[in-house]
Amino acid sequence: MKEDRFQSTGRRKPRAAAAEAAAAPYQALLWRGAGMLVPLALAALYWVWPNDLIPDQSPMGRVDDIAVAFLGACVAARAATFRPRGASFGARRSETPAGSRAEGVRQLERLATRLAAHGSPVIVYNAAHSGSRLLTRLLTELGVFMGANLSDSEDSEDMAELVEHIVLEHAPDYTGLFAEGDPALDQLAMAAVTEHLAGRPQQARWGWKHCETGHALPVIARLFPTAQTIHLIRDGRDVAFSPFVAPKHPYWRKIYFGVAELRSWRGFAMTQRAYRKHGPLFNATRWVNSVTLGRAHGLMLGERYHEVRYEDLVADPKGAAERIAAFLGLPPPELSTEALHVDTGRVGKWRTLPEAKTAEVLALLTPTLATFGYVEPPLAAGDPSDPAEPH
Repeated sequence: MKEDRFQSTGRRKPRAAAAEAAAAPYQALLWRGAGMLVPLALAALYWVWPNDLIPDQSPMGRVDDIAVAFLGACVAARAATFRPRGASFGARRSETPAGSRAEGVRQLERLATRLAAHGSPVIVYNAAHSGSRLLTRLLTELGVFMGANLSDSEDSEDMAELVEHIVLEHAPDYTGLFAEGDPALDQLAMAAVTEHLAGRPQQARWGWKHCETGHALPVIARLFPTAQTIHLIRDGRDVAFSPFVAPKHPYWRKIYFGVAELRSWRGFAMTQRAYRKHGPLFNATRWVNSVTLGRAHGLMLGERYHEVRYEDLVADPKGAAERIAAFLGLPPPELSTEALHVDTGRVGKWRTLPEAKTAEVLALLTPTLATFGYVEPPLAAGDPSDPAEPH
């Protein structure tokens, strides 16, 4: 079935992880049911059993029965609120007692300790079709091992599956994961990193590029608490007119809109037909969502976050490489545009399109383009600096 495969790679999901995640809610119900019924049944049996510790005919004959019934009720009440570790994806922070360490946080810390043996990764993310293959090649030239299994876009297929699971099951609100954990996460994370690092040269710095990692960064940053992240940003006008996948699957709806349950947007259905007709509009909102989340999540990492503009990378690859090397603490590289296969013709390609085709898309993009410095902020009505207003 299609749901048995990852959307980002098309590869089959691990059976054990999928089965464990699916079985977790039923295991929780089983444990709760047993914990509630067994002590109550034993207490009831004690009430009718003829050989009590204190005979019923004695003055204190019912004390032991009452005590057993009370203890049975207490155990059953505790069982009603018991959750096995990682049994639920849907809990919220409000269900965790104030001041306690949530199980999900403990799970992430344990997993981070296991992953720490691999060293600190370099994580590259961006809105898809932002020219990140160029950045991957640059990092490879800097000596960073970018993975054993790469797609045609040079995304890590192994880390893509981990990111997809995190986003599909938990984004955009990760409080449930932090509170309750995720029964499938340990297996998926360890397998992804192990397979990604196959063939890594000894002692080599490592990292990965996967466009959608920015959506999962609150979790990824906990799994790799010393990782350095590079957010590649490209002019959204060029991204909007680069074909991508339709948001038919819940995972891609989260990437485009942040909501898996969405059935239509601006009156357009979540179908391939609608995407073929209105693709640039869909891509524009995906770019807005990706760069906004990417910056918000990245800034929480402080000095471990670095932004790179694709246009700067194309215009001055050597200068961009030196800045990236300084950020990563690596020696400055000896690079040439020929070695990196830089294509300057990819910058500003949207300008070749007719205005009738770009007007609606530009209207959607302009506020975010202004935020990221690609256009001047639109003037508010009545702004004294507006030349259309009389002075």
